[in-house]
Amino acid sequence: MFTLILIIIVGLTKYSVPINILVGIILPVVFILIWTLFMAPHSMDRVSLPYRILIEILIFGSCCYLICLNLASKWGTIYIIVVMANAILSHIGDAIYDQV
Repeated sequence: MFTLILIIIVGLTKYSVPINILVGIILPVVFILIWTLFMAPHSMDRVSLPYRILIEILIFGSCCYLICLNLASKWGTIYIIVVMANAILSHIGDAIYDQV
C-alpha cells in the first residue's frame, strides 16, 4: 500500500497534466491488477517464485526510480533497502510455510 501511495503522490505532484494521469493514476491501477491476479496468496493464477520476484522488481524498482528521480536519491535508497529486506523475509517465510 505504501508503494502505491508513493507512486500516486509522486505521479500527481511532480509531473504535468498528460504524464501525471499516466503515472499517478493508471500505473498504480495496473500494478494493483497485476498484484491481485498473479501475486496474491489466494489468487487462482498465482505465478511461480521466479516470476513473483520479477514482478516485485518491476513494481518496487519503478517506485524507487520515481522516488530517486523526483524526490531524493537518499529516500529512494532507504525505500529499496526496506523493500528488499521485506521481500527476502517474505520469501523465506513462504518457503518455510510451504515445507510444513
